[in-house]
Amino acid sequence: MEAIQAMIRRKGETAKTNNELRRKGWIPAVIYGSETPNLSIQVEGRVLDQALRQQTTNKPFTLVINGNKHTVMVYELQRHPVMGNILHADFKQINMNEKVHTSVPILMTGDPELGVATLVRHSVEVSCLPGDIPESFTVNVDGLQIGDVVLVKDLDIPPTVDLALDEMEVVISVLPVKAKSDESIDAEQAAEAVSEDAKAQTEEAKKV
Repeated sequence: MEAIQAMIRRKGETAKTNNELRRKGWIPAVIYGSETPNLSIQVEGRVLDQALRQQTTNKPFTLVINGNKHTVMVYELQRHPVMGNILHADFKQINMNEKVHTSVPILMTGDPELGVATLVRHSVEVSCLPGDIPESFTVNVDGLQIGDVVLVKDLDIPPTVDLALDEMEVVISVLPVKAKSDESIDAEQAAEAVSEDAKAQTEEAKKV
């Protein structure tokens, strides 16, 4: 990912000022870390959104503020509940030589031979150096049967990555296809009967 340019914001800015920034295409944000005092900054919303589409939010990237480069990770994103656009961002400065704790998403590919594969956990917590953070753990569920499970220990975890949870925890479970209830079956049959009756009445009316 290319470095993202940011600007320091003036002190004492209000919610009204934040809204004005957003209307102009900027995103209010903050950066903090052990080697950086808390700074209120702003970044171009389009640039940040495009950058985060190229990689997951748990990967490090470079933020440039007044010519100074900071290696950061996204700590928190606030998005609009309907539109989904970014409203505010928190960046945490990191040291590439120190381990960080973060979460890695679990993805599924393929289809079970029987049943439906369900994610019990959508992510797992890990600890590793920032450069070793996996973008995701992908599991192929082809050929699995009803009752089969995938455990944390079954994930393809690099030796440089430590897990922060029990390796026997279930992450994917294959369940039976949910059977239709008696009520839904009766409703479908009743609807079909009404439809057939209506068709019959229409045909009779055509004969008259």
